[in-house]
Amino acid sequence: MKVRITGEQRAVAVLKAFDRDNFKVIDKGLKEAGEVLRDEVRRKTPTSSPLSNWGKWTATNVSRKTGIATTRNLAWNTTKVRMGIKVNTKQPRKASTGGKFRVAVATMSAPGAIFALTGSNKKRRSENYRGKSFYDNMNNRFGEKYARGLNEAAKNKPVVAKAKEKVAAVIREAERKADRILGGRR
Repeated sequence: MKVRITGEQRAVAVLKAFDRDNFKVIDKGLKEAGEVLRDEVRRKTPTSSPLSNWGKWTATNVSRKTGIATTRNLAWNTTKVRMGIKVNTKQPRKASTGGKFRVAVATMSAPGAIFALTGSNKKRRSENYRGKSFYDNMNNRFGEKYARGLNEAAKNKPVVAKAKEKVAAVIREAERKADRILGGRR
């Protein structure tokens, strides 16, 4: 009996269920496609401190459960901010029933997230002088954009086309391998 896989989600799900080694190759291929966008976001990240008054900030959080305080360094370090931009692949629990595999590019460092999101939501703007001044200075210098760098890369058509091309190649390979596993010809 020959079975042919139609639909990339099911093909990848079959590989995940029956051939973990090939699934890992597919997962790696999807990450490589996401790296095209990640590299563009890294290029959009400022090479020096976004604002001259971006100081040696820290944020301390005390856990309600344990009472333990943790401190995060929010000082701008271009290398750490750029290396904090990561690619993740997420697989649904039930891909065979219509779940979608996703490739996500995200800023994982706190200063990078502050840069990407500061001033981008008018409803959450600070009313105090320092906060308003920080938002205004950031927006005057980099524009009022949601997720600076991330959305700019997502709107760059040649970069997105290159990433989509890589994803399509990975998915075609997944379908070919899934067909082979289930007895189809290819």
